[in-house]
Amino acid sequence: MSTCNFIIKQEQAIEQLIEKAKNAILNAKGEFEGNTEKGIFKIPTPVGKIEGKYMVQSDSIAFEITDKPMILSCYRIEDELKKYLGVEDKKS
Repeated sequence: MSTCNFIIKQEQAIEQLIEKAKNAILNAKGEFEGNTEKGIFKIPTPVGKIEGKYMVQSDSIAFEITDKPMILSCYRIEDELKKYLGVEDKKS
């Protein structure tokens, strides 16, 4: 089992972000159970499923990926979750 932890800063209303993520995960034939405070999700990929949970903080969302295929990097998963949330990656 491989795990990842990361935080994604939020600038939109949390309700909108969670709804975007839920719709994207369900459209990908995944599972989503959660609300504006915390939740769990499973996302299928061609190389295996990603399982994780999230917890909303004041201005960010903390993610813990509890299971993932070994060949998928944490960075790649974080990047895809940002796409699901509609959050742009701001490079410095």
